[in-house]
Amino acid sequence: MKKIYLLIAGLCLLLIFLIVASIVVDKKLANGNSNDPVTTDYGDTDTGKESKNPSNKVNETVNALTEMAVTAKETQIENIANNSYDHEIIITDLGELVVDATLSETEWQQRIDLGIGSENINSANKECAGLFYYGQIEPELRQLYLEIYIALQNHAESFFTCSVDPKDIDYAFNCVMGDHPDIFYTNGYMFTKFTFGDSIVKIEFTPAYTMTAEEAVESMKKVEAIKDAFVSGIDPNANDYEKIRYTYEYVIFNTEYDLNSSQNQNILSVFLNGKSVCQGYAKAFQYLSESLGIQSTLVVGYVGNDEGHAWNMAKCNGKYYYIDCTWGDSSYLENSLSVNNGGINYDYLNITTRELEVTHVIDNFAKLPVCDATEDNYYVKEGLYFKTLEESQISLAFENAKMEERDSVEFKCASKEVYDEMGRFLLEENHIFDYLSSEKESIKFMQNKDLYIYSFPLK
Repeated sequence: MKKIYLLIAGLCLLLIFLIVASIVVDKKLANGNSNDPVTTDYGDTDTGKESKNPSNKVNETVNALTEMAVTAKETQIENIANNSYDHEIIITDLGELVVDATLSETEWQQRIDLGIGSENINSANKECAGLFYYGQIEPELRQLYLEIYIALQNHAESFFTCSVDPKDIDYAFNCVMGDHPDIFYTNGYMFTKFTFGDSIVKIEFTPAYTMTAEEAVESMKKVEAIKDAFVSGIDPNANDYEKIRYTYEYVIFNTEYDLNSSQNQNILSVFLNGKSVCQGYAKAFQYLSESLGIQSTLVVGYVGNDEGHAWNMAKCNGKYYYIDCTWGDSSYLENSLSVNNGGINYDYLNITTRELEVTHVIDNFAKLPVCDATEDNYYVKEGLYFKTLEESQISLAFENAKMEERDSVEFKCASKEVYDEMGRFLLEENHIFDYLSSEKESIKFMQNKDLYIYSFPLK
């Protein structure tokens, strides 16, 4: 009996020891070493959706541009006095420079050395005026936008922002990247939060570069030569619609959709390689259209089964339209008729929000206006838009297409009712053969039931 009691007592002592040890270990893990940085890699966010790591509340900022990586670090400051510095007052066109961060003299001087002062801020402010996201961003965040823009232009290794809000920094960075397709040498950033107690006292912003400053300069020279040739190919007196159509066709004619193309998230893939994916198409369109004086910007979201996607929004004659060069390229659509038509599908040239949302989901990092104008839609401008079934209009469309030696002719209908009526007239009643060569006994045609479009081959 004594042995049993002794065994029970021993087991109780062992259990107590294990409980105490567990508590000690838990406390050590909870306290940790506050001077050790905690690093978390966000990875890629192709769809632009919010993606958070529930185990770490540091991860609350997500970059919405496709293929942009953000990494966070955190470091605890033990003595705030050593980091305090009474910096000079800087007055810019935006007003007095707002500084929420507690910066040392060295950190402040680093900003000055990078050109983050009144002269460059004023210059950048004028340069960015008229860009879509810069115009949309809250006035109090424009300074932060310009700080990041200047730092990226100067290929800065890192700098301390005036802001101490990671969400504001991420938003401003997205706006900069959304406005500037010429910043093709950056694919994300890292930020380090310096905290004193529970408060963030400063943030160090470290861009992620894909090439050296010298390599970027050399690549830009090649891009500018292509841009100059592009600009020389259009009538200087062309109107907004003609400029947008010219750019749309140029990007599609000169680009093949290729998931494996290098640099495919920026303009280099299009201009130097001729192969890209959606964001490369969109940024190339943005860069070239802006060289013609068209305000254009990058928009992100997703299509199909949550597939990340990027396209454009452009201002044409004072009104906004959506444009998707990727979906206009036969190498992406595998559309045999668009191949015969020079590899271009015009269904997504200057469309409305309502039309876009039939196939696309807008999940952008910033608010966008509703695009509801139709007068500069491709089909409307080219006389191929049918509000009612008009036989004379159908005949004229075929005559013009044959005169222009086009390989196909397309019609867009204003509603499902007109679309169905057009189908009955041309296909069920066989009137399509009234407009084709007499030897044809059958016809292959394409339909876009989402946008009420028919496409008929002529050759």
